[in-house]
Parts: sequence; structure tokens; C-alpha cells
Amino acid sequence: MDSFHTSSEESGSSGGTPLTPPSPITHDTSRSSYHISDISAFAESLQDAANQAFPNRGRSRYHTVNVCLIRWSEDELQVEHEINHLHHVFDKLYGFNTEIWLIPSAASQIQLTRKTCDFLQKFDAEGNLFIVLYGGHGVINAARQNQWWCRDGPNSPFVDWTSIQTLFSTAASDVLVLLDCCAAASSASGFGSNTMETIAACGFETTAPSPGERSFTYTLIEVLEEWVDKPSFSAAMLHTEILFILKQKPPERGMDGRRWETCSSPIHWVCTGDPKAPGIEIASLRKSNTIGEMAELQPKSTTYVDAMELDDDSSDRNPLTAIRLNGDYNIPHVLISIALEEDQETLDALSCRRWLLNFPALVKYATVEGVYRSYSTLITLSLPVMIWDLLPDHPACSFIGYIISPNKNKQSLSVETESLLLRQAKPTSQQRRVARLSKLRSCDSSYGSEGSDSERALLR
Repeated sequence: MDSFHTSSEESGSSGGTPLTPPSPITHDTSRSSYHISDISAFAESLQDAANQAFPNRGRSRYHTVNVCLIRWSEDELQVEHEINHLHHVFDKLYGFNTEIWLIPSAASQIQLTRKTCDFLQKFDAEGNLFIVLYGGHGVINAARQNQWWCRDGPNSPFVDWTSIQTLFSTAASDVLVLLDCCAAASSASGFGSNTMETIAACGFETTAPSPGERSFTYTLIEVLEEWVDKPSFSAAMLHTEILFILKQKPPERGMDGRRWETCSSPIHWVCTGDPKAPGIEIASLRKSNTIGEMAELQPKSTTYVDAMELDDDSSDRNPLTAIRLNGDYNIPHVLISIALEEDQETLDALSCRRWLLNFPALVKYATVEGVYRSYSTLITLSLPVMIWDLLPDHPACSFIGYIISPNKNKQSLSVETESLLLRQAKPTSQQRRVARLSKLRSCDSSYGSEGSDSERALLR
């Protein structure tokens, strides 16, 4: 019988996975009956999400970080090279205690469970962070949970990840899970006393790219090497940068001449019993790194945000909505919709702006793209991916899609016009607060892109 053993850094064909047919969603109206009773509650959740995405303003709260990189001993997918490279990054560049675990093909579940229990008993403590990465085959079982398979085939040895994840959820340490496998999002969720965040290479019923420059692990290594000298960065920021890099890679052309999108979209989710708990963050435990210094000499496009900039109210530049020379956002955004319980019948362009000024988080972290009368009130918002990552689930809040630029069909008012509108919309005693909030982007043409009569009168 194979024994479970830990490999040092020194110790190289992709197959398909059975997929269930996707559910029809084009005409799915099942969530149309849900509403948010109070937009102030949503704005508070938005502020909490921002606090989680930028938790400690450049200071890591972890005293120790322990990492386990998991793959099968029988390496059919040839992930060994990427796993060894990642071991070097975590161990040598970040100073984390890092192990490589090889899952045996016999008694796989028992051996991995035993290894996990020993690992938790040895290193679990307050102020510790666990990082767990798996690279290999993954499938979704009949219970729609993630299983790790040794080989591509029905008779393959496998491990039920759900039971292993449950062990980590009982830890006092926070846990960051990184899954580079197919059907990764079928990983079970749950709530423990700690914070557990997961970044998965792909969704429930999709496949992850094989090892190489389009793989999740390859891109993870690239980001970790470039950000090694950053003061700290959250898991949500890490997810945003990986998504940003993978989405820039062009589709490949197949043998039949058709173009195929070979990069999957990584996803992120949080399991915690405390919605206000700070997000997981990563910071090197070493003081200086040559790779980080070289990266500074060769700057490239990045989604990294210095959290200290978000606290600078004197600056006119909001790093979360900064625009590149080509007109795209520096940071990829998502477009979402929220349905409010009450019908705001009196909202025109000017009253809409006045109403939204009551919610500073909407101004600082989101762009209001549209406000529509519906059978209630429907608002479309765009916000940075790393903040959306940490926004709590609510059935009245729906994902629409990823966006990389502001609304190209929206005629926003000039800054001067906005400032004039906002000065008259608020009492003099609140002038200082209004000046900071005047960065609010206007609602779209659902309320008239040219503005209401009252707006135009202000300019005469």
C-alpha cells in the first residue's frame, strides 16, 4: 500500500471531466420577487466589503503562515513543475513554512485526512494563516461537491475535498484555499469561527486550463513574484489581479481554425460566521526581495491599490475608478443590479443625485449606472471586483457581467456642473462633505442624459 508522504522541493495530459448540463438562465425570473428593504443597509454592506478588501492598510496581522501544496503522487496532469515553483516562491521569497503533500493512490482519503489533522494540530493558532493549494483533476459529484481525482477515468482513486475542508473550517487560524482543478467552485461552503476564503480556477461546471502560461497556478506565481515587496494585499486583490491577467490573454485558434477561449475566469468566495471580519491578506515575512526590486524597474499594468490612498480625502483621484490612457478602468469592475422595495416615483436626474448623496459608500466605491422605475426601483451599479468579491449574498442583488470600462453610451455631466448641482443640493453646513462626494458619477439616460429642466436652469 502506498504511504502518504511529504515531498521537499527537490523530490512533469489533461483529461476531461464529467459535466452536468447547465441550467437555463436566459429567462430565469426566480429572483425578481426579492427586494432590498433599505438601500442604506446595502450601502453599509458595501462599506463592510471595502473594509474587508483593504483590512489593515498595509500591515499584516498574521505572525506565522503555514502552506501545504497538494498534488497526486501519480502526476497524470504533470503539475509537479508548477507546484515546485510555487513552493520556492512561498518558502524563499515570502518566508512561509511550506510543504508539498503527495496524495497516494491507495487509501487516499484516510491518508490525506490523517495528514491534515497532524498539520492542524502542529500549526493551528490564533494569528496564524493557513494556505492550502490543490493542483490536479477535479470533478463534481452527484451531491454537487468537489472531488479530487488521481486520473481521468471512472475507476480513478479520489478524495472528497468537502471532508478535508470541514477540518480546516474548525481551525482557529484563517484559511486561504486555492483550487486549480476543474469544477472547483463545487467546493462546499460552511461557517466556522475563522475566516476561510477560496479562489478557484473556474466555476461549478467548467474546466480549468492544463499547466502552462494560461493556468491558474502559473498566473498565481506570476502575481506573487511581482507583489512580493508590496506592504500587503488581500485575497480579494489577489483574485482581481489573476482575473485581470488571464482575461488579457487572447483566445487560441484550434486545428479547425476557430478561436477558443482557453482561459477560465477564476472566482472567489468567503466562508465566515462574521460578515464584518477582516479579509485574509498576504505579506512577505522577509524584509527585502530582489525580484520585487526588479519588478519596480520594469513597471507593468496592475490592479494593485495602495490602501492608504483610499483614506486620502484631499485627493481628487479615486484609485478604484482610475482610467487608463485607452479609456479602460485600471481595475476590472462588475456590473450588478439591486432591486429596492419601494418605488421611488419622484426620482428625476437631480433628485436622484440628491438621494444618493446620503450614502457615501455608494459614491466612493461604486458608480451608479442607472436608476429605473420598475415594479419597485431597480438600480444598476458598477464596482471594483475586489469589493464585489466580499459583498454578502442577497437574492435581490444580481451579477450582470464583468466590465473593463465606464459606460460608453452614457453622457455624464461635467465636473463643474456636478459641483454646482451638489452645492445647491446640500445645506452650507455640509459643504465640506459635499465637496468630497461630488465625485459621484451621474445616472444614465433613464433619467435623461442631458439633465432635467432644473439642472439646465442652473447653468444659465
